Amino acid sequence: MKKMLLKKILNILDSIELQGITLHDAKIQIYEILTKDYYSIQYQIVCSILDFFKEQSFINENNYGIDLNPAPTIYAKCNQNSELEALALFESFLSNPKCLPFFKEQLKNNEWITKNQIESTLSSDLFILFTQTTIFETENDMYRIHPILIKHMNQILLEYRDSPKPLVSVTLEALYTSAIVRHEDMRVDYKNTHLPMIKYKYLSNILSIIPRKGIPHDRDETKALQSFYKDTLFNEFGHVCPLCGIQIPHMLIASHIKPFRDCAHIFEAMDHNNGLLLCRNHDYLFDQGYFTFDNQGYIILSQALLRFDNLNVYTLKKNYQLPKSYLTDERLQFLEYHRKHIFLDCDIYKDK
Repeated sequence: MKKMLLKKILNILDSIELQGITLHDAKIQIYEILTKDYYSIQYQIVCSILDFFKEQSFINENNYGIDLNPAPTIYAKCNQNSELEALALFESFLSNPKCLPFFKEQLKNNEWITKNQIESTLSSDLFILFTQTTIFETENDMYRIHPILIKHMNQILLEYRDSPKPLVSVTLEALYTSAIVRHEDMRVDYKNTHLPMIKYKYLSNILSIIPRKGIPHDRDETKALQSFYKDTLFNEFGHVCPLCGIQIPHMLIASHIKPFRDCAHIFEAMDHNNGLLLCRNHDYLFDQGYFTFDNQGYIILSQALLRFDNLNVYTLKKNYQLPKSYLTDERLQFLEYHRKHIFLDCDIYKDK
C-alpha cells in the first residue's frame, strides 16, 4: 500500500465528508476523482482501501454519513517523512488490537528486532505502511523505534491509558498546531500573552511543544487550524446540532465556547473541547450569551429568553441536557468561562 495514494485518498475523504456521503458513495466519488487526476487505479483497489480505513477505525459511519477521524486527518496533511507524520500514523492505529501491545512492549527497551518479528506481530501491510514513515530506525536489516519519537509516543500512550479514550491526543494536536502556525516567528504579533490558560491535565506537554503564550492578532494565521477545529467537532458531534437535530452541513457552525478573541494560547483556540457543533440559530444565541450550560450539562436560559413564553420558537427546552460524553474536564472549564464572561446573566456566576 503506497503512502502517496493512501494520503491522497485520505485528503479526498476529508474534502467530501461534510456532504453527508455514505461509504458506498464515497468509494465511487473517490475513484472518479482519482481517475480525473490521471491515477491509474482500479475501482476495486479504492474499495479495498476504504474498507481497510473502516476496519482500522480511520473513519466513522453513522446515519449522517462518514467522517475521517482526527489522527488520520493529521497524517494525511502533514509533511512527508516528518516526525509528525510518523506520530500521526502511530496514533491512527492505536485502535488496532495488534498495534497497541506491540508498541507498548517495544517502547519498554526498544531493542533491535527483525522484519519477520514485526510482520508476525502486526502484518506485512502494516509493516510496509510504518516503514514508509520515519517511525523505525534501521541498521543491518534490523529495526527499532526511532529514538527521537520515543518521548512523544510514550506521552500519547499515557493519554490513551486515561479513561475515556481521547478523540485525539493533546500531544498530537499540539504538534500539529506547532507545525502549521508560525508561533516561533516573533515578527507575527501575538495578543493575550498575559491571560491564564485553562488547567489542562497535560499543560506541560502543550507548553513544551508551543511555549509561546497568546494568539495571533491576525486570525488568518490560523486558517488551517480553523479547518481542523471544524472537522474535529463535526466528528465528535456526529454531524448534527445536539439541541435541535439539524444535520445540513452548511447550517452547522463550529462554535467556540471561549471566544477566539479571548483565548490565552493558540492551543485553546483550536481545541475541540473549546467548542460545540451548533446550528446557525443556536450558534448565534450561544455566542451572544442568551443561553449557557452548567457543570451537569443542563441548559441555563437567560432572562432575555425566559420572558418569552414560547421557547419552542427557538427549539430550546428548559430541561435540556448535553450528553455526558461531551462533558470533558476541559470543556467544563470552558463552559465555566462562558457562564462568567459571555452569558447575559453572568453577574450571578462571577463570584462563584
